[in-house]
Amino acid sequence: MNTLTLLYVYTTMKVAIVGAGLAGLVSIKSCKEEGLEATCFELTPYIGGLWAARRGDAGVSAVYDHLITNFNKEMMSFSDYPMPAHYPTYLPKKMFHDYVMSYCERFDLEKDIKLQHKVTNIQQSEDYSESGCWDVTVTRLFPVGGETVEETMRFDAVMICVGAYAYPHMPEIPGLQKFKGRVLHSQDYTNSSEFDARERVLVVGNSHSGCDIATDLCHRLSKREKVMDQVSNHMIAQISDSLTEEERTAAHFIAHSTKQVLGVEKPPVYMSSRSGVDILKRNYGKPVGLSVSFATDDLRLCFPSLFQRLLRWQVGSGFDFKKYGLNSPITKPGRSPFAINDDFYDYLTKGMVKAVPEVLEVSDNSVTLSGGEELEVDGLIMATGYDIHLPMVCPEVINVDSLKLYKHIWPVNSQRGTLAVIGLFKVAGSSPMILELQARCAVQVFKGGFKLPSCDVMESTTKAYRPNAGDHVKVQFISYVRDLAKCVGCLPTFGAYWTQPLKWFRVYFGSAFPYIFRLVGPGSCEESWDRLVTARSRIHASPEEIRIAEARRKKRNDNIFVGLILTATAALYITLWGFSLYFTWKSLKFGWSCIRSLFDSLKTLYASFSK
Repeated sequence: MNTLTLLYVYTTMKVAIVGAGLAGLVSIKSCKEEGLEATCFELTPYIGGLWAARRGDAGVSAVYDHLITNFNKEMMSFSDYPMPAHYPTYLPKKMFHDYVMSYCERFDLEKDIKLQHKVTNIQQSEDYSESGCWDVTVTRLFPVGGETVEETMRFDAVMICVGAYAYPHMPEIPGLQKFKGRVLHSQDYTNSSEFDARERVLVVGNSHSGCDIATDLCHRLSKREKVMDQVSNHMIAQISDSLTEEERTAAHFIAHSTKQVLGVEKPPVYMSSRSGVDILKRNYGKPVGLSVSFATDDLRLCFPSLFQRLLRWQVGSGFDFKKYGLNSPITKPGRSPFAINDDFYDYLTKGMVKAVPEVLEVSDNSVTLSGGEELEVDGLIMATGYDIHLPMVCPEVINVDSLKLYKHIWPVNSQRGTLAVIGLFKVAGSSPMILELQARCAVQVFKGGFKLPSCDVMESTTKAYRPNAGDHVKVQFISYVRDLAKCVGCLPTFGAYWTQPLKWFRVYFGSAFPYIFRLVGPGSCEESWDRLVTARSRIHASPEEIRIAEARRKKRNDNIFVGLILTATAALYITLWGFSLYFTWKSLKFGWSCIRSLFDSLKTLYASFSK
C-alpha cells in the first residue's frame, strides 16, 4: 500500500497556476483532464479575473458595468460546456461572470484555487536542467491587521495566467500633470453616474473600450436629474402594489418626461483618435463570429485581396468617417483596427459624440489638438490600453521589453518547456476559445504528447514584440486556433471524415464553434457533434424553440433511418422481383419451346400415319 502511494506521488506532475481568471480556470480544467495535480494562486478574494474584479483592486483590472460581449454566446462558450439556452445572444458582464462561475462549479475547480495568495517569485530549481522544476514563492495575504506568511514550494511546471489587462498604459502627453480636471484610465471607469451632465469629457482612444465609454457617457445625468430619478423611483416603488401595469408604465413615463424638462443641455462627448478605425455593429445581418470558418481562413491565405473585398462587402458600414471628423481607416479594408458598438453611429450623427483629432498637449483646463484647435474639457478618460508586466519572473526568463514566446506560450529559452504563459495576446475573436486551446497545448507539452523544437529553432522562428511600446502581441484568430489545435491533436482533418463527407462539409465550411475541437483527439466527447450541429439554432432561439427544433431533428433523423430501411427493402424486393421475372420469362420460353417441340413431333407422327 505504501509503495503504491509513493509511486503515485512520484509520477503525478504538480503544476502551479498563477491567476484564477478565465485563463487560470481553463488551465486547471486542462490539468485535471490529463491527470495532473494543479494548484492555482489568486491575488484577489474572488474568482473570475477582470469579470469579477472590483474597482480599486491593485494589480487587477475590472470591466465597466455596461460591458457586453462582442461575440455571440456560442463563440464565447467553452468547448465542453455550452451556455444555457435561455441566455441572450450577447451577454452583459454579470451574466457572463455567472456562466464562468457555473463552469467552475461544474468541473469542481474551486477546491484547487487558493485565494488571496500572491506569487512574488518564480525561479528555476537548482536541478532545473535535469528535472525542469520551478521554485514558486507565494505570500499568503490575510485581512487588514493580520500577518502575511511567505512560503516557497517546488512544482514540476508553471502556467502564468495573469493576462494582458492588469497594468493600465498612460500616454506621455506634454502638460498632462498640470491638468486640473479629472484624469482616469478606462480601467477605473465604472459607469456614467461618475460624471455630471454639464461636464465636458474627452475620451482618448477609439478602441472597443473607447467607443463603449463614449456612448455610455451620453447617458450621464445632472445632479438635479439624479435626485429626480431617485425620488421618482422611490415613490413608484412605494405605491407599485396598488397600480396596474398600465398605470405603472404611465407613472414611469411621467417621471421620465419631468426629468427631461428639468434636465440640462449636455455638451457632446469628445473622442480623440490617432489612427483610423472600422466600427461594426454586433448584428450586420447575422451575429458577429458566424462568418469565421476554416474555409474563410484558407480563402484569406490563398486569395488575400479577394478575401478583403468580400469582408468589406459583408461587414462594411458604408459610413463616411471624414464627414463626422473621425479618421478613415489608414490601412487596407479589413486590416484596419476595428471596434464593435451598436450605438456609436447614431450618437455620432446626432452630435452626442464628436470625434476630434489627436491630442498634442494638455494645459490647466483644455487640450490642444493636432489641427491647432484648443478644446476646453473638464475630464479626460484614457482608453489607451495596457502595459505588460510579469514581476514574478526575472527578465532572464521572460523579458517583457522584448517579448519572444514560441507560439505565444513558451519562452524561447525554455529548455524543458515547463513554463507556459497563457493569455498574453490580443485577438479579434473569441478569447475563451484561444485560452482553452493554449492551456490544452501547454499540458500536452508537460505530458510529452507534443515536443517543442530546440531553443535555437524557437529563437529563429519567433518574432520579438515590444508590447509596452505599442507593438501589441496580436494573433490571427482562426489561423492561430488551427495551429494550436494541431499541436493538441484535436484538429479535425479530412482523413478522419473521408467516409462521412457531409460531416466534413459542416466542419470545414460551417462556423468555427469551439465544439469542433472536442470532436477528435484528447478530451473528445460524444456530445460535441450535437452541440456543433445545433449551435446556430441556439443563438437566437428560446428554450422551447430549441426543444422543438431538437425534437424535429431527432424525428427527421428517425424518418431518414426508416426511409433508408424502406428504400433498401424496396430495392431488394425489386431486385428479387426482377430476377423472378427473368427466370419466369426463361421458364415460359423453355415451356413454350417444349410445347412447340411436342406439337412438331405430333405433327410429324400424324403425317407418317397418314401416308
